[in-house]
Amino acid sequence: MRRVARRRVRGQAMVEYLVVGLAVAAMFFLPWDGNPGSDTVVELMLDAIRTAFAKFLSAVSLPV
Repeated sequence: MRRVARRRVRGQAMVEYLVVGLAVAAMFFLPWDGNPGSDTVVELMLDAIRTAFAKFLSAVSLPV
C-alpha cells in the first residue's frame, strides 16, 4: 500500500513540473504586454543584444 502512495506522489510532482515548465515557456514565447503584434521576451532580448553589439563594434572601430 505504501508503494502505491509513493508512485502517486511522483506522478504529482511530474505534473507540477510540467505545469511550471509550460508557464515558463509561455512567458518566453508569448507577447510581453498581451497585444498580438508586440514582441516576445526572446525578441526583446535578441534586440538588446544586437543593439549592444552594434554599439560595441562602433566603439572598437574608432581610431585610437
